[in-house]
Amino acid sequence: MIRIQYQPNLSQMPPDLSDDAWSNLAWHDDFTVPGPGRADLAQVVSPSTAFAMAHDEQMLLIAVKCGAVPGGAPDDLEHERVHIMFDAEGEGRRAAKFIGNSDGAVSATACNEGGADDRWPGDVGFDARIGKEQWTAVLKVPLRQLHHGGEAAGRPRINVARLVAVPEYWLCFPRMPGTKFWEPHHAIGEAVFERPELLAAFAWDVRCPARARLMQDGGATVCRQQVRATNLSTQTREVELRAAFRQPGRDPVGHTRRRVRMEPGASHVEVLDLPVPEPFNYGFVGVDLHEPDSGRHESENRFLVEADPLSWKPHFIRRGDGRGGCTCDAAQMQLMPLYEGRLIAPYGLAAMGDGRIVCVGIAWGTDQDQPEQALVTLSDDEGATWGEYIALPGIHCRPVMLAYLGRGVVTFEAGDTTERFRMFSHDYGRTWDERINVPPAPTGQPLGFEGNPLVERDSDGNAVSLVQIGQTLEGAAPHWKINEYVRWSRDGGRTWPRVVRPEPWHTTETYAGETYDVGASEGSLVRAANGDLVAALRTFSPTWFAEHPYYQDSLEGTAVSISKDDGATWSPMQTVFESGRHHANLVRLPDDDLVMTVIRRVDFHGNRLAGYRRGCDAVVSHDHGATWDVEHLIVIDDFPYCRGGFWIDGQCGHLCSELLSDGSILTGYGNYLAGGVLVRWRP
Repeated sequence: MIRIQYQPNLSQMPPDLSDDAWSNLAWHDDFTVPGPGRADLAQVVSPSTAFAMAHDEQMLLIAVKCGAVPGGAPDDLEHERVHIMFDAEGEGRRAAKFIGNSDGAVSATACNEGGADDRWPGDVGFDARIGKEQWTAVLKVPLRQLHHGGEAAGRPRINVARLVAVPEYWLCFPRMPGTKFWEPHHAIGEAVFERPELLAAFAWDVRCPARARLMQDGGATVCRQQVRATNLSTQTREVELRAAFRQPGRDPVGHTRRRVRMEPGASHVEVLDLPVPEPFNYGFVGVDLHEPDSGRHESENRFLVEADPLSWKPHFIRRGDGRGGCTCDAAQMQLMPLYEGRLIAPYGLAAMGDGRIVCVGIAWGTDQDQPEQALVTLSDDEGATWGEYIALPGIHCRPVMLAYLGRGVVTFEAGDTTERFRMFSHDYGRTWDERINVPPAPTGQPLGFEGNPLVERDSDGNAVSLVQIGQTLEGAAPHWKINEYVRWSRDGGRTWPRVVRPEPWHTTETYAGETYDVGASEGSLVRAANGDLVAALRTFSPTWFAEHPYYQDSLEGTAVSISKDDGATWSPMQTVFESGRHHANLVRLPDDDLVMTVIRRVDFHGNRLAGYRRGCDAVVSHDHGATWDVEHLIVIDDFPYCRGGFWIDGQCGHLCSELLSDGSILTGYGNYLAGGVLVRWRP
């Protein structure tokens, strides 16, 4: 365990490490070459390398001594650097990365799990000195820049690495298993602050709930930035929030001060409107928290603002012309931000009026045993910009069947059959304060879901009926036994008094002397203009593929079934896509055409692989779902992928679509290589 020693006179200690006070610190010199090493390093005598850590209740100090390589050239030290990782929370999710060169240059980055880098909250100090036999450096990081909340507060994890210049190789503390660094997970050395109670003043978390927006006000550009401050301490605290717009080489402008009082664990969101000087390329909204009476600086952060924000960018969809070619139409695309370095898959979109949209999804699990995390994000401009992800504590299911019920109520179901529940928000998706259990199928088996529900509304837009498709699952591939159900709720999903099992959705099929249960699994619903209920169903993989060594659900298809008596009876399933396209979502347009969006995991036609492109497609019905215009298939987005000969690996999945106020459609899907993709397009 490495002690971060308390030294009240740090500011008086000389940066060249010459004072006797430096010798009183605990120095750690057990540096090793990571991994098995190289043969040429076996003959090299490793230079002396050591570091020490201390704090003075305002500043964290990390001092490093780097001795010269025996027999090396005099100027070799001029080309060296140190990498310092500091995970203040000790949880392996995020860490500070400081890279300091022997010439005194330094960079500071916030690293998230999965390799995503972010801005560092403020400035750090780095003083480097080169001598004949060694070079030394002192890194100074204000404690207010570090995150001191959580159960591991005061017990960070660290890694200190030195890049020796000639011959070039790494020396690390603590010992590393390999030469490749996994940020921030190579911060594995355990440390502890002396006098941890002195860190309590910095128990704040300052973030931006949403990206900044640039607006015009009387010919001037204004930056509107939401800022959320959270009190991580166990005491009620009063703080002065100070903010300004900052640009490199310019004085800050728009100085703002607000006094805020917060209970333990409480958060406060402040909306700041700050002037933006011209010309403008990029800048920062700087936010600082100060103790009102003493003026003590307790927290700081800064949020990047760019003249060209990450929002809609030009895109195009391809519409089949029925002759093997296509035409292109303009569309817009954006990628969903990562969540703590993890890719996102959207599972539901719901419009709530006045441009407000709620999106639910997941951050994929990681190799470090982090489960999928259910997330919510909100937009008030029909998807152009989105707020910060709201992580639902303890909810690790896939959120499906999202529905806006009116009066600010939003709901979704758990997509995991191992735990059945429904979540409710009563404030347009900002908080989720209600969780109820949901009933199983009539057989007592748990129901699984994916797709979009049918929400029928009164003249005020409030839900009067919720209808959705679910399935039970037994057996194992390829001998699945799946039963489909349609169920109705008239109280927003709390009770389901009516349940129907459509017989045409389940049958058997014999291939090569083997009989298989075939039919459908998940499904989506829409009410056609003629009153019919139209269901888009995910169908089983073709029976000829059942014994193929690559058998998996990526080759499942899509079919449609129609009810003309409000769900009492259903037509036989009509195949739209035999295989490779599924996760259907249904939207009814203002002109009463129906649009079906589907994931294309495998581009399959006529029992053969037709192409390597994966992605998201759409087809239109002009006759209330009776037929679908596959010849004029719309490619919403796609990308090439084939992992060697394993052509079945689709690398995309899960989909949602919502009609916008101007008649365009917002479609989201999970691209397993790029993350969540959003496309705004017109059918």
